[in-house]
Amino acid sequence: MAINLNGVGSQPTLNKSDRIAREESAVARSSSSEVDSKKTLAEDTVQISSVAQSLQASAGADEKSSVDMDKVEQIKQALAAGEYKIDTEKLASRMMAMDSLFA
Repeated sequence: MAINLNGVGSQPTLNKSDRIAREESAVARSSSSEVDSKKTLAEDTVQISSVAQSLQASAGADEKSSVDMDKVEQIKQALAAGEYKIDTEKLASRMMAMDSLFA
């Protein structure tokens, strides 16, 4: 038993040249929308509130003051020379203390 499906569906049947023309116009539209979106992106701006700026400035100051760069350099040199010793018991106890903060 044969079923005739001609004319079923909302899309009309297109020949090859019509399909190519539609594809080319779709590509042209997408290319122009990409250009428009790039133009829009170039115009976007971001403003940081004064509170956020002051928090950022104070965080940067805290980081700079809390790092002992002399000690960092000593540790780097000891690592490079293979002389840096790690106290594993001290490390383990500090890891356990930190872990208890999150338990």
